[in-house]
Amino acid sequence: PPAARTAPRVARPDRARAPTVAPRGWRDDSPLVDEAEAKTSKRAKRKAKSTQKRLDASGAETVVGEGKGDSSSARLTKIDLGQGKSVDLHVPSDVADVSGVVSPETLARFKDELYGAGDVVWPAGVALARLIAHCPSLVRDKSVLEIGAGLGIVGNAALRAGASRVCMCDVDGDMLRLAKKSALANAPDDPTRATTLSLDWEAIPEDFCVLEKDKYDVVVAADVLYDAVAARCVSEVVTRATRKDGMAILCDPENRTHRETFADVSFKNGWETVEADFPGRDDMRLVQATRVEINKA
Repeated sequence: PPAARTAPRVARPDRARAPTVAPRGWRDDSPLVDEAEAKTSKRAKRKAKSTQKRLDASGAETVVGEGKGDSSSARLTKIDLGQGKSVDLHVPSDVADVSGVVSPETLARFKDELYGAGDVVWPAGVALARLIAHCPSLVRDKSVLEIGAGLGIVGNAALRAGASRVCMCDVDGDMLRLAKKSALANAPDDPTRATTLSLDWEAIPEDFCVLEKDKYDVVVAADVLYDAVAARCVSEVVTRATRKDGMAILCDPENRTHRETFADVSFKNGWETVEADFPGRDDMRLVQATRVEINKA
């Protein structure tokens, strides 16, 4: 049996604001942890070295296609999440397909050309959907809110994993309609478990999640901390939308630089954050936030 692991250090609000970095994986019960550990084998190292050589030759990222996709011609596409898991998404045609480590330049270009890039299936969204698919206890029988949902890959993965209700929010109404349409394929037994909400996180409505019954057990988001403004806004949405005993789970590409901003604003709002290696993905970081009581005595 594997040796016992020490618990990851936690950033207490009375001691630090930046997210504490856990040394390795996040959940010991995830099958993806074994996959991450397997990367230490000689064979895995050779494969990783070969892959890196190909990336170095062709660039760290791959971008195929230009412009915003046509939602009216979207096709139902099966997104492979590994080990027999998948999620079905209605993906617009002629939209850019982005893979690899996304550079800040690509992100900036797509923000301008794609009006928020919600119609791109971003690598971080696939990674977080994969984690939920393989650790369904994160969301099973719980209410879930996906922030910056776009096509709703994470929210629809939560539906498949047994969430009691899922709300996918974004500022792009076209993409939300596709996300809701995808719910028919991912929750055919009861698609009413899925709802959508048009939300501009820079202008959160006063009545957003005011009552405790309107809040969520789990808030999820992928690749939303792309600049300082977004990081602050996401923290505010998490604070407003999460129940007192709930949590937020974010997947952020490793090369992003605004996780500390998110942690700092969350600290001021009474949250603690833990940053950890993302199971099975060296190019991603996992950020978990939970509400705490701060002693002011």
